[in-house]
Amino acid sequence: MTTELAAPTQFPRSRRGKNLALLTGSTAMDNAESSVTSVLFPLMREAMGLSSAALGTIVAVAKAVGVFTAIPWAFLARRYSRKSVLAICSGFWGVWVILAGLSGSFTQFLVLYAIGAAGFAGAGSIALSILGDLYEDARRGRATGLVYGGVAVITGATAPIFGLLSRFEDGWRYGYIITGAICIAIGVLIMLFLDDPESADAPAQTTTDDLGSKARFWREGIRELLAIKTFRYLLVQRAFSGQNVIMSFSIVFLVEEHGFTTATASIIAPPFAIGYLLGTFVGGRVNDAVHVKRPRNGRIIMLQASQLGFAAAALIATQISWNSIGVYAVLFGIVGVLQGQVPVVNRPIIMAVVRPELRALAFAVSVSTVEALAYAGYAVLVGTLGDRIGLQGALFIVTVVLTTVNGVASGALYRPYARDSAALLSGPSANPLHEQNALRH
Repeated sequence: MTTELAAPTQFPRSRRGKNLALLTGSTAMDNAESSVTSVLFPLMREAMGLSSAALGTIVAVAKAVGVFTAIPWAFLARRYSRKSVLAICSGFWGVWVILAGLSGSFTQFLVLYAIGAAGFAGAGSIALSILGDLYEDARRGRATGLVYGGVAVITGATAPIFGLLSRFEDGWRYGYIITGAICIAIGVLIMLFLDDPESADAPAQTTTDDLGSKARFWREGIRELLAIKTFRYLLVQRAFSGQNVIMSFSIVFLVEEHGFTTATASIIAPPFAIGYLLGTFVGGRVNDAVHVKRPRNGRIIMLQASQLGFAAAALIATQISWNSIGVYAVLFGIVGVLQGQVPVVNRPIIMAVVRPELRALAFAVSVSTVEALAYAGYAVLVGTLGDRIGLQGALFIVTVVLTTVNGVASGALYRPYARDSAALLSGPSANPLHEQNALRH
């Protein structure tokens, strides 16, 4: 007995574009909050008497809190409307960011910032789940590229604006207040205009008596995910990925190691964003094309190429001293191109081996939990090493050496991915989780 995979909901091109824009906006909110922190941390450091390790603590707390909140948000999105839950966790939750901007001490700021991050942690997995239902497999790399490319553009465009706020004594506060207000506006837009493909045929809301059944369903879901060898390997691969910390520390790196002002150092953000956009948009199309030609291993080839290329670019950008901010802008633009390859390869790999019903949970585990925990750990590591050996040495260890090792080790994915993706396409065999899902519908 086999189970047919649900076909993506067919929306007109204009409605798909609208939905894609809203999903991009919701995903960008977490990055916008991080952008404010990265750009304005030098000003916050002066105001509160902090060290470089404090930046690592801020980033780590924000990411670590997602480990505990991402899966509950995915659970709520499964029980209630995905659109409503997304609007809350990526939009209306922005009120906590506003409160963080009004905090009177670093401890108070850290607590409020962590509460805000607890909400944003749920947005990514829910948005990706909706995206997977909007696009067929052959176009998911391209669609994912558009989402993450749009996120990069938003982040890159706002970074210099936040940099200008460094001219004001309380500029870092203004940055958080503005970001929180934008989050709330995004939440309103999601509620008004987002089309959730599940809405047309969503099951009735779960009653209190059914919560036990729901919990069993999700426990079985975790077991099924961990039974997929490709998914297990990806979790390990993402756990040893230190790439993401480079933009969290790059502006502080240029300020501390090379003497640039905050406003000048923030100039590298738009080139990075443009590069990231090219990496996601063009990379998504290239990834789809390579996948069509080599369905068994094309995505793994692209994954390895992006990681090894990133390590080489990070080496040149962080380990060689350049006197011009223009040179750094170009180099970080190249780093952005290669960084942009990661989500458009990694996310479609997960979509290709995980059933649609479990994708939100899969992304909650892989992106919002494992990646977030890794991000938190490496942020603390870079901050701590930065105080001891300097940010240049810290970034070399985490973004160059570790990424190189990870890229080589990703070769272990070739055989399991070919088998697991083919198994999903041919139709999953019936199991208790499938039967339970069928009964609920």
